[in-house]
Amino acid sequence: MMFCLNVRSRRLSAESELLQKIALFALFLFVLGRGSTVAQPVYPNVFTTPAYDIECTFAPLAGPELSCERFGERHLRFVLGPTGHASIFIVSSEDGCCSTENVLDPGMTWSQGPFVCRYARSGLTCERERHGFRIGKRVVVAY
Repeated sequence: MMFCLNVRSRRLSAESELLQKIALFALFLFVLGRGSTVAQPVYPNVFTTPAYDIECTFAPLAGPELSCERFGERHLRFVLGPTGHASIFIVSSEDGCCSTENVLDPGMTWSQGPFVCRYARSGLTCERERHGFRIGKRVVVAY
């Protein structure tokens, strides 16, 4: 009878050990999943210039894509995708600018994915691998 009890005790111990391993694995997956949702980029997906005349939006799932809108008498949209030159579009809209949460002050740089934007008092320049656009007060260029 002692032998039977001993075998049964070992079987319970093995099942208990298996359950512990499964629980630890599930906990590992949970922590790993939470870590990946928390480890998002620290840079904002939308930023604006201090004059609130330019607002840029980064869309990581769109290829990725960076688009900036210049508001004013002539509303323009600048789009820089994952490949090729930037494009400029005239927008028929009287919408006003901008989000006030993430302001890119002169001398600051914003980067996300393959894009880098630099803001100076003379304007905003955004690039991806030598392609990009420049939005100045008087001159706008896409390249």
